[in-house]
Amino acid sequence: MKLKAITAALAAAAIIQPAAYAAEEAIYICAYYDDSGALLNTRAVDEGELENVSGSFVPDGAVRAKLFRWDDALLPAGELSVSDHTQVDAAALQNISATAKAPNVTSEMCAASFWQQKDSCSDEVIMTADEIDEFNQKILETADTHMNDLTAFEGTYDGVSLAKLYSDFKSPENLYLNGDPVPESYYKAIRDNIRNAPVSKAMPYKFGFAVNRTIIKEYPYEDYLSDDPSDPEWDELVSTGVSVNEPLVILFATADGKFTFVYSQYYSGWAPTEDFAVCKSREEWEGFLNPEDFIVVTGEKVYLEPSADKDLNEKLLTMGTVLPLDTEYTDGAVAHRLPWNNYAVKIPARSEDGKFYQKSALISANRDVNAGYLPYTSANVLTQAFKSLGNRYGWGGMLNSQDCSAFAQDVYKCFGFKLARNSSWQAAMPADVTDMSQMTDDEKKAVLDALPAGAILLMPGHEVLYLGSENGLYYVINDSGSFVSPDNPDIIMKPKSIIINDLSALRKDGKTWLTSLNRAVVIR
Repeated sequence: MKLKAITAALAAAAIIQPAAYAAEEAIYICAYYDDSGALLNTRAVDEGELENVSGSFVPDGAVRAKLFRWDDALLPAGELSVSDHTQVDAAALQNISATAKAPNVTSEMCAASFWQQKDSCSDEVIMTADEIDEFNQKILETADTHMNDLTAFEGTYDGVSLAKLYSDFKSPENLYLNGDPVPESYYKAIRDNIRNAPVSKAMPYKFGFAVNRTIIKEYPYEDYLSDDPSDPEWDELVSTGVSVNEPLVILFATADGKFTFVYSQYYSGWAPTEDFAVCKSREEWEGFLNPEDFIVVTGEKVYLEPSADKDLNEKLLTMGTVLPLDTEYTDGAVAHRLPWNNYAVKIPARSEDGKFYQKSALISANRDVNAGYLPYTSANVLTQAFKSLGNRYGWGGMLNSQDCSAFAQDVYKCFGFKLARNSSWQAAMPADVTDMSQMTDDEKKAVLDALPAGAILLMPGHEVLYLGSENGLYYVINDSGSFVSPDNPDIIMKPKSIIINDLSALRKDGKTWLTSLNRAVVIR
């Protein structure tokens, strides 16, 4: 129905007069339609009524409604089903309805509440904290998850042999630097930087923590090496992101000192030396590993407030970051402020000589953080996942972002899980795994019908979080790099964002996402 038709209907019904639109208070119009698309009636609602627009004055025969906002002209603000008179988060709808969406995705689907009302989603606790700890230990002990038991590093290592090993790599092919093919001289400089590192035959392992959100790369270099000369925001050789306060085992630095080879729980590779600090001893490091009292960052990104202290100034804390609570503060100031209505926490810091120490900091109570891990429920998994909807894709964690498997990993960190890093490694976890590789599409649909919301679905090279079904289609939320245009199979679309789409989407090989599914992983 055209907007001008709705405007005319409003005027004819004398629901609201044009002069009223000049009011400062936002006014919304809910227009109801029958299954043929004919306009049945309209209703003006104010801000206070937005929470229940679909459940108030639903005329007989109405199957859907549209919410509009008047700002000198009628602007579309969302579409909602009214067939079951369910309440919807209309305030959220009006904020997102103007955004582009994948095919078959409506505005109401872009709110976690839409999926949380379905039978596949529950508030029931799936695993307790003790059960999650036991599960993490089993992941660590499963070889194919490629997890690193950092506490198992003891004694010394042969730095001379490792420097030779790490520098003896084959130059990657078909990569671009600033749009031009990467010259062989670039890789030679990397090799020399590793080969000439200050190493010895018996070097002690060192232990520390990340002081900044950073990344681990396959090789030590500063630039972006893209697989596409037209894409300057892609770095093919980034391995994983590292959160503030994440524990690390630290080996030797490059000749120029800018990069150091480190092990995190999830990956190993080269990280910027300035982004971590080294503990005085293994014992000191172990004492900070598992704080009893802590907060978890449950927002997609939380920043410390501005400060003259460079170690605290607007520091980025990503979802799943764990910080110990500062239980030693008194009624005095913390970071020059009283801690009223704030969490007092300990932030890892790096001294001028690279040594680890802790600073007290404040995180406002209004920030999206939680004292302790969240209860592990499917409803909470969706709440956490939807907080990142629309965020950019970041291969390997570059650009302070996530790729598809890190998105799932960070969501599950909020409940205390330490999932394997990559999708194929997550498939090897000791979870409830269903092999769908030999199933027909109908058999896969039957599996999906029995899955809880928030389950991890895997396909070659990609993974998604399951939401549920609607009108015969199966929907997921995921950090999507690309898929085939539904209008032209020769066009590859690159959302490079966290989006919602259904499994009828096509991949580059022409198969649907549904057909491509090969594993379903339920963490239980």
